[in-house]
Amino acid sequence: MATLFYGKISSLNYKAGTADVSLPDRENQVIQEVPFLSMFYEMPRPGDTVAVLFEEVSGQIGKGVILGKIFLTVNAPGESGPNMFYKQFADGSSMKYENGKMHFNTRKVEVDELVYNTLTQR
Repeated sequence: MATLFYGKISSLNYKAGTADVSLPDRENQVIQEVPFLSMFYEMPRPGDTVAVLFEEVSGQIGKGVILGKIFLTVNAPGESGPNMFYKQFADGSSMKYENGKMHFNTRKVEVDELVYNTLTQR
Protein backbone atom coordinates (compact mmCIF):
# COMPACT_ATOMS: atom_id res chain seq x y z
CA MET A 1 0.00 0.00 0.00
CA ALA A 2 1.27 3.50 -0.84
CA THR A 3 1.31 6.19 1.84
CA LEU A 4 1.70 9.93 1.36
CA PHE A 5 4.36 11.61 3.52
CA TYR A 6 5.59 15.17 3.84
CA GLY A 7 9.34 15.25 4.12
CA LYS A 8 12.29 17.58 3.90
CA ILE A 9 15.08 17.34 1.34
CA SER A 10 18.28 16.58 3.25
CA SER A 11 20.65 16.16 0.29
CA LEU A 12 20.56 15.94 -3.50
CA ASN A 13 22.19 13.80 -6.16
CA TYR A 14 21.97 16.23 -9.08
CA LYS A 15 23.32 13.83 -11.69
CA ALA A 16 20.99 10.94 -10.77
CA GLY A 17 17.98 13.22 -10.17
CA THR A 18 17.38 11.82 -6.69
CA ALA A 19 17.30 13.12 -3.14
CA ASP A 20 17.62 11.94 0.41
CA VAL A 21 14.40 12.74 2.27
CA SER A 22 14.02 13.20 6.03
CA LEU A 23 10.59 12.22 7.42
CA PRO A 24 9.57 14.25 10.50
CA ASP A 25 6.64 11.85 11.15
CA ARG A 26 9.14 9.00 11.42
CA GLU A 27 11.60 10.58 13.89
CA ASN A 28 13.47 12.21 10.97
CA GLN A 29 14.29 8.85 9.37
CA VAL A 30 16.23 9.52 6.17
CA ILE A 31 15.27 7.60 3.04
CA GLN A 32 18.10 7.72 0.51
CA GLU A 33 18.16 8.19 -3.27
CA VAL A 34 14.43 8.79 -3.79
CA PRO A 35 13.68 9.67 -7.45
CA PHE A 36 11.54 12.60 -8.58
CA LEU A 37 8.31 12.30 -10.56
CA SER A 38 8.91 15.04 -13.11
CA MET A 39 8.65 15.90 -16.78
CA PHE A 40 11.55 18.36 -16.56
CA TYR A 41 14.73 18.85 -14.54
CA GLU A 42 14.15 21.10 -11.56
CA MET A 43 15.83 20.22 -8.31
CA PRO A 44 14.61 21.67 -5.01
CA ARG A 45 16.95 22.97 -2.34
CA PRO A 46 17.98 21.15 0.82
CA GLY A 47 15.39 21.94 3.50
CA ASP A 48 12.49 22.25 1.04
CA THR A 49 9.30 20.43 2.02
CA VAL A 50 8.15 17.83 -0.51
CA ALA A 51 5.28 15.38 -0.90
CA VAL A 52 6.55 11.81 -1.15
CA LEU A 53 4.67 8.62 -1.95
CA PHE A 54 6.22 5.48 -0.42
CA GLU A 55 5.24 1.82 -0.47
CA GLU A 56 4.66 0.80 3.12
CA VAL A 57 4.63 -2.84 4.18
CA SER A 58 4.14 -3.77 7.84
CA GLY A 59 5.16 -0.24 8.86
CA GLN A 60 8.41 -0.40 6.87
CA ILE A 61 9.05 2.13 4.10
CA GLY A 62 10.02 0.70 0.71
CA LYS A 63 10.30 2.19 -2.76
CA GLY A 64 9.02 5.70 -3.29
CA VAL A 65 8.85 8.75 -5.47
CA ILE A 66 9.02 12.47 -4.71
CA LEU A 67 5.86 14.02 -6.15
CA GLY A 68 7.08 17.60 -5.83
CA LYS A 69 7.72 20.63 -3.70
CA ILE A 70 4.90 21.96 -1.51
CA PHE A 71 3.89 25.64 -1.62
CA LEU A 72 4.17 27.14 1.87
CA THR A 73 4.11 30.72 3.13
CA VAL A 74 7.90 30.94 2.71
CA ASN A 75 7.82 29.84 -0.95
CA ALA A 76 4.37 30.93 -2.15
CA PRO A 77 4.06 31.49 -5.92
CA GLY A 78 5.22 34.92 -7.08
CA GLU A 79 2.18 35.17 -9.38
CA SER A 80 -0.96 33.13 -9.71
CA GLY A 81 -4.18 32.90 -11.65
CA PRO A 82 -6.26 30.71 -13.92
CA ASN A 83 -4.76 29.59 -17.26
CA MET A 84 -1.27 30.71 -16.24
CA PHE A 85 2.07 28.92 -16.21
CA TYR A 86 4.53 30.71 -13.94
CA LYS A 87 8.04 29.67 -12.97
CA GLN A 88 10.33 31.57 -10.63
CA PHE A 89 13.99 30.60 -10.48
CA ALA A 90 16.34 30.67 -7.47
CA ASP A 91 18.05 33.89 -8.68
CA GLY A 92 14.73 35.76 -8.93
CA SER A 93 14.37 35.40 -12.71
CA SER A 94 10.94 34.27 -13.86
CA MET A 95 8.89 33.28 -16.86
CA LYS A 96 5.15 33.44 -17.32
CA TYR A 97 2.85 32.18 -20.05
CA GLU A 98 -0.65 33.64 -20.06
CA ASN A 99 -3.22 34.35 -22.76
CA GLY A 100 -0.90 33.43 -25.64
CA LYS A 101 2.01 35.58 -24.42
CA MET A 102 5.32 34.49 -22.93
CA HIS A 103 6.97 36.94 -20.52
CA PHE A 104 10.57 36.67 -19.33
CA ASN A 105 11.99 38.62 -16.41
CA THR A 106 15.72 37.99 -16.32
CA ARG A 107 19.07 39.72 -16.56
CA LYS A 108 20.13 38.15 -19.86
CA VAL A 109 18.56 36.05 -22.64
CA GLU A 110 20.71 34.08 -25.09
CA VAL A 111 19.24 32.77 -28.35
CA ASP A 112 21.13 30.51 -30.76
CA GLU A 113 18.80 31.22 -33.67
CA LEU A 114 15.87 33.58 -34.05
CA VAL A 115 13.27 33.07 -36.77
CA TYR A 116 10.28 35.38 -36.90
CA ASN A 117 7.46 36.44 -39.18
CA THR A 118 6.72 39.75 -37.50
CA LEU A 119 8.87 41.75 -35.12
CA THR A 120 7.50 44.78 -33.32
CA GLN A 121 9.72 47.16 -31.39
CA ARG A 122 8.30 49.26 -28.58
